[in-house]
Amino acid sequence: MQQRYSQTEDTGKLPAENEQPLAGVQVLLVEDELDVADLLLFILDDAGAESVWVMHSNEALACLSHFHPDILLSNVRLPDHDGDWLIQKIRQSEINREAHLPAIALTSYTREVVVDKVLTAGFDRFIHKHFDPTEIISTILDLL
Repeated sequence: MQQRYSQTEDTGKLPAENEQPLAGVQVLLVEDELDVADLLLFILDDAGAESVWVMHSNEALACLSHFHPDILLSNVRLPDHDGDWLIQKIRQSEINREAHLPAIALTSYTREVVVDKVLTAGFDRFIHKHFDPTEIISTILDLL
């Protein structure tokens, strides 16, 4: 199930750019928990991002064949393959290209081993799911 979200669909126009630090940024969100996805989509939309949301790793890979986001936000634990598998597939596809998709891992697990594992797998950053909207936006901006 792929869904596209954009504030322009609701209002027909975007607010002033300084109110929306992620205006024009395209995000691929991979999240199987509906409440977490809704919250993230709200945060991203409010910041001006255009988001595509999928619930499975395989859907994300299929989506990347025609959608070229500026950044990836992915849950680490997914129902089909985990986020580590997804980012490794993405990184393998980048080997012969100059492209690098910035990627943020999202998880409720905070043990140091988990953080090291997701960063070693190929994610650029790690955010705990008890996140602050400002942290998400600033992390995205830092990677872009």
